Amino acid sequence: MTNTSRSKISDDATSTKTTVQSVERTLDILEALADRGEAGIAQLSVQVGLHASTVHRLLSTLIARGYVRQNQETGRYLLGLKALDVARAVKDHLDVRMEAQPILRDLMQKSGETSNLAVLDGQHLVYLEQASCPEWMLRMFVQVGAQAPLHSTASGKVLLAHLPDKDLQALLLSYQLTPFASRTIVDKQLLLAELEEVRRRGYATDYGEQEEGVSCVAAPVRDSTDRVVAAISISGPWIRITRERVDLLIPLLWEACARLSAALGCRMQHSFLINHHSKLGGGGA
Repeated sequence: MTNTSRSKISDDATSTKTTVQSVERTLDILEALADRGEAGIAQLSVQVGLHASTVHRLLSTLIARGYVRQNQETGRYLLGLKALDVARAVKDHLDVRMEAQPILRDLMQKSGETSNLAVLDGQHLVYLEQASCPEWMLRMFVQVGAQAPLHSTASGKVLLAHLPDKDLQALLLSYQLTPFASRTIVDKQLLLAELEEVRRRGYATDYGEQEEGVSCVAAPVRDSTDRVVAAISISGPWIRITRERVDLLIPLLWEACARLSAALGCRMQHSFLINHHSKLGGGGA
């Protein structure tokens, strides 16, 4: 970023690009504050090329949302804590993705199936990374950045199952249990029972619930606070990922989750997974 001021933009309220302009102007102000650290309205007006009245109006909204705060002693403006929350969330996702790449490739090679990394994003999950097995003509593929439902995917169930109960109940109030396939869970009580089972056994499965003929098994990834921040899954056609084979894939999946959790600062994950697996006698779908 630089301190180069921009040419004046007309404050034409009748412009057909008002919405886009509003976003651009708001981002210009945030970037200017990130560049300067602290600035007054006159300085911001010159740097972003807007009238002082427009800058003041946008700053008022940003202050109300917590993205900007005002120094009460100097009257100047600087970034607020909400901007830090957003930056931290981006950093967390970037770190997870970077650390996950070699782990997903290793899991793909050991399992012979596609491996995926997903995180919670509102009422969906988002795929951050994937390692697709090149040996099979028939394999699963998702676009990095693509969204998927929570209730009908193994990764989604993992992410739902480890939400605090208050957050889970709030999410389900407006969540639509859309039937994507013949086996999709569309009853809230059945879903809650399934999530309890996911917590008990340490993994989730999806046998054709999101897409006919596709199976998936997923387990949680934890951070330094032991909070579940992502899910790693193994997916493929159900002619290869059968219920019997899932028993063999779970230890590989847990090992991958333990490695990524350790990379994110979790100190308890590896021993927990080993104990959990032996306690359950090798797992089971």
